[in-house]
Amino acid sequence: MIRKSVKIGEGSIEAIRGAVLCRDLSVEQGEQTTTFRRGTTVDDALIATLNTRAGTSLEVVVAEPGELSQGEASLRAAQALAGSGVQVAPPHQGQCVLRAAQHGLLRIDQMAIRGANRTGVLLVATGLDGRVVRQGDTLAIVKAAHLWVDESALERTLAPIASVSALRVAPFQRRKAAFLAGQRIRPANFEAAQANLRATLAQFGVELVAQKYLLRDNPSEIDEAIQCSLAQGAEIILIAGSILLDPEDPYVRAAQKLPAVSLETGAPIDPGTMFWVADNGQAILFGLASCELYGRLSILDLLLPYAIAKERIDRPLLAELGYGGLLEQTFLARRSVLDHPGDR
Repeated sequence: MIRKSVKIGEGSIEAIRGAVLCRDLSVEQGEQTTTFRRGTTVDDALIATLNTRAGTSLEVVVAEPGELSQGEASLRAAQALAGSGVQVAPPHQGQCVLRAAQHGLLRIDQMAIRGANRTGVLLVATGLDGRVVRQGDTLAIVKAAHLWVDESALERTLAPIASVSALRVAPFQRRKAAFLAGQRIRPANFEAAQANLRATLAQFGVELVAQKYLLRDNPSEIDEAIQCSLAQGAEIILIAGSILLDPEDPYVRAAQKLPAVSLETGAPIDPGTMFWVADNGQAILFGLASCELYGRLSILDLLLPYAIAKERIDRPLLAELGYGGLLEQTFLARRSVLDHPGDR
């Protein structure tokens, strides 16, 4: 791009049609002053105003061959970054806003965002991966770094993003849950935990369709309770009373018997280090410690939205969440408009 200083009346203003103001321009019109903001394109309306103001000076940048305007470059980048469940607003003042098209879980390819920002061609600011969002929430802003952008440089920046959904909103899909508790949980605590979990699930439109208090930690009874929960349509099964430190814990063993199941034990998240999760595609099972049952902020608040959105919960995800895994310090940055039950 080329920067030019122009004075109205010295040559035709038509010569800079399509150029962009690089500094604010104030024009007196009678008793009023109109200010044209930097980034404004020299178009018919501006030309008509300036043609009556001989002597007015303005600073503009003019495109060179192969350059795109900031707004067009920002729009191309925003469209490349936006995946499913994301809406792209038209460019305004050179930038585009990406918003949620649905209620769900924000997923962000952090490497793709970092790569785009490191080029110096784009400025991309996003929310946090794993945040619960409502329809219309702002997810990111995308802005070309300059008033005119070399098209080939933009294409090189966007090439690694072409096959990646850098930003997407995973819709909440699972709608039914069950709660099972073993003999380590007192009957009165079972009722209190049930009420708390019901309220937590309801925030995401999930119904607690089954609950079972097991008088004995008997493997056959546990197996039967899990199968009954599945038969009632439960897609999420919350289990209290297992002891993760016991290599023969009957609840973990029951989960391992499910066909095609994957199991992860322990998480680098506090509270939640004694948490376990099993997933066989049909349903996901969470092994909960006592802190997850009664409204205290815990790993359940962090991972439940992933389960409801059918996002894979595996060791790589848990490892990633370990950064910021001290939930009391970091959860407020991730939380959405949804209230945590313990705050009520």
